[in-house]
Amino acid sequence: MSLGSLAATRPNIPPIILLAQRNSASAYGAMHVHLQPTSHTPQERTSLMHYATYAAVAVALVLLSAKIAAWWSTESLSMLSSLTDSLFDAVTSIVNLIAVRYALKPADDDHRFGHTSIEDIAGLAQFAFISASMLLVILQSVERLFNPHPLQQEMIGIWVSLGAIALTSVLVVYQGFVARRTRSLIIAADRLHYAGDVLFNTGVLLALYVSMTYGIVWADPAMAIAIALVILWSARSIGVRSFNNLMNREMPDTEKEKITAVLKDFPEIIGVHQLKTRYSGAKPFIQMHVDMPDSLAFVGAHEITDRLEEALLAIFPDAEIIIHPDPVPA
Repeated sequence: MSLGSLAATRPNIPPIILLAQRNSASAYGAMHVHLQPTSHTPQERTSLMHYATYAAVAVALVLLSAKIAAWWSTESLSMLSSLTDSLFDAVTSIVNLIAVRYALKPADDDHRFGHTSIEDIAGLAQFAFISASMLLVILQSVERLFNPHPLQQEMIGIWVSLGAIALTSVLVVYQGFVARRTRSLIIAADRLHYAGDVLFNTGVLLALYVSMTYGIVWADPAMAIAIALVILWSARSIGVRSFNNLMNREMPDTEKEKITAVLKDFPEIIGVHQLKTRYSGAKPFIQMHVDMPDSLAFVGAHEITDRLEEALLAIFPDAEIIIHPDPVPA
């Protein structure tokens, strides 16, 4: 695409800034965590993200139904806590399903930078759901510690917990597969939640077994508190990352150092200033001004910025990159 035609598609941006800009056709890119690059096409990655959200909704609804029956039979507080968590799982997974469909929409006239910020909003909402459910678990468990209550029909709860562990583990493995190949913040956040659920269900299983075998009724609320604290600690990274993205925080220093390392491979670039970086969801945004000798021809400067953009895209796939060349005396 020529500079003139590119400028025509973005009338609000001066042509010189568009010199080396290339818009990504994908709605997602490298995450803050270092994930393996993928050769999947945007269409394949879109399908993977959709399948992962459908699977999460299905698992959440199945577990919610099973735990309602188990809690009704056992009167276990840890099972009630697990039921509460599954209810939030169902709500969160449905929110994620909607968010993924919106995030993958291409850029339009009203959203020139795409719709990927919905991932950060969903991640922050998920963090709020997780925190609220775990605080509720802790409050209920503390009350049960002071007012012990014997459990009933523990074997029903044990079988439901075993089934929940197996089903959730399969989902976590699949979500990990999808997260590595799509670099989606939503899928990674949901995977963290369900990985915590595996631990949660294991704790419920142990509490029910100890209560049934040894008659230790306080094991049920004590285990619920321990697991809730672990999940709260694990979930904080999702909330922090989502909040930072919404606040347009700069990339981590380790990632900005990669940009600096790439610039060192271009001897024609004398200096760089106004380097700005951020993430929207999993999509990186990078813009900078680069100093080049004023004797350099326009075509030569164009070729250099194109090569620089390609080098950056090799490290940050699907990034939105804007490079402004500034002439300086040689």
